[in-house]
Amino acid sequence: MTSVLTVSLPPAAVTALFSSAIVACVIAQLFILRAVFRTLPILPSTSQVPTPHRLTEILWVVLPVGGLIAVFVGAYRALPL
Repeated sequence: MTSVLTVSLPPAAVTALFSSAIVACVIAQLFILRAVFRTLPILPSTSQVPTPHRLTEILWVVLPVGGLIAVFVGAYRALPL
């Protein structure tokens, strides 16, 4: 399928947009990491709510970082610069 509208941005604009997307994702990921690494509140032992396993939470936060890095590297290589 061919696009009717073709827009060509200068390489500097493409790089600036891509870099701003990376910065936004890094900031968001830092806030997520900060939330996970904070100490969890101590619940009463009679609580029916199961306490989360800290290692599991850390893995579920750190693993997507690797995925984001892979996506960003692949997307950067595909940029028409």
